Amino acid sequence: MERFFSLQRASRRGIIPLLLLFLLIPQASGIGVGASPDRIEFGVVSPKDGAVRELYVINTGDAAERVMLTVEGIDLTVDPLEFDLAAKENRAVVVSVDHAEVGEHEGSILITARPSGGGAGGLGLGAGVRVPVSFVVEDSTSWKVAIVAGLLLLLVAAAAVFWRRRTNV
Repeated sequence: MERFFSLQRASRRGIIPLLLLFLLIPQASGIGVGASPDRIEFGVVSPKDGAVRELYVINTGDAAERVMLTVEGIDLTVDPLEFDLAAKENRAVVVSVDHAEVGEHEGSILITARPSGGGAGGLGLGAGVRVPVSFVVEDSTSWKVAIVAGLLLLLVAAAAVFWRRRTNV
């Protein structure tokens, strides 16, 4: 009877739910995900050509994981967006800039991992890492137009000087 009362007092204090929580945590503690490189900087990108980089997703945990990639705040193509990854393995993901507007762009790729398989197991917790991404899109046609216009002005000026010298002789 005394044992029952001590359990009842423990449940009032929240000790039993806390113990149950600690029993479930080891099932989720083997989850981990990493990325290389930790930042993707495309630099200057042409709107016609685009750019491509590889991002390696690494399972740092002790069990197979379901990995999902989410692009945030930027227009990128990521392939694949979702895949399974065995323990201590990595996989290359292709990140590309295809059709972006002229200007500076910053965003990120959120990589999350959850236990692989049908059931979430444990607390259903996962792991995640955010990889910042940045690039600048410059329209090279405006530079080409400016260069051609400058060359035409120089040609017209040279022709005017040549014509003036010829008529003065």
